[in-house]
This record gives sequence, C-alpha cells and structure tokens, in this order.
Amino acid sequence: MSDKNRRIGYLLLLVLSLTAARASYAAQEEKLPEPNAITLQGLNKVTGRTLKFDGLLGTVMRFGNLEIVARRCWKAPPEERPENAALLEISELKRGEPPVQVFLGWMFSSSPSLSGIEHPVYDISVISCDVKSKPETDDATTKTPDDEKTDPQR
Repeated sequence: MSDKNRRIGYLLLLVLSLTAARASYAAQEEKLPEPNAITLQGLNKVTGRTLKFDGLLGTVMRFGNLEIVARRCWKAPPEERPENAALLEISELKRGEPPVQVFLGWMFSSSPSLSGIEHPVYDISVISCDVKSKPETDDATTKTPDDEKTDPQR
C-alpha cells in the first residue's frame, strides 16, 4: 500500500470516527423537558418560620396574604453551575381593597437578594424549577395557621 493511500485511509477513518462520535453525542444530548412546576420558600419575618411550597406554573399560590403566580421557570442544565430562575408576579391582598402588585420580576435561587420582594412581613425565595407530570394536589393554595394569626393586615 502506498503512502498516499495510507493517508487517505487514515483520513477516512478519522472522518468516520468523528461522524460516529458526533451522532453518539447528539443521541445523548436529549432536549430536557421544560420545567412546569416550581418550589418556593416563604419566610414570615414576624414569627421566623419558613415554609416550602410547590405549585404549577400559571396557578395561584398563597403564602399569608400574598398571592404568587409563577409565570416562567428556568433550570440550568446539569453540566452547568446549579441555578434556578423564576418570573414571579406577587400581589398583596387586604380586606376590602383590590390586590396590590408588590413584585413582578425574575428571582434567582443562587442570589435571592439580587432581585427580591420588599415586604415588611414576608420574604419569598426560589428553591427549584421541576418537571411534574401532574400536580400533587388540586389546590395550590398554601397557608399556615401562624400566618393567619400574625398577619398585621387582618
């Protein structure tokens, strides 16, 4: 076999192996499903109690007298630094008054103070974005007895 034919053979072998490696990588790189659920943590600053709660995107969740709707949720791919971000719309409910929007924006799990709600009683943090096939409960409302007792607006 001549030197030229040997080089062509090596080149073909290299091209075939790269093509096979790329096809294998593409098969492994499945598109991750979009998160459709979120886990949040609420803090009652008066009592110091925290509560984790889950909900589906677009549903109303309650913490004390806050109504929270997660519009979007993003989770970093597993090979990147862990991060979750959520677009949240938070309104405060007071008796006899229409709801007042107190927060609309993105919150990040790794930097809660970067973009957080400024409320005298409650604090909300993003814990994670998840993919759920069906909701665990039909009611996404979460309220603790302590929040009822210590709510200064009620």
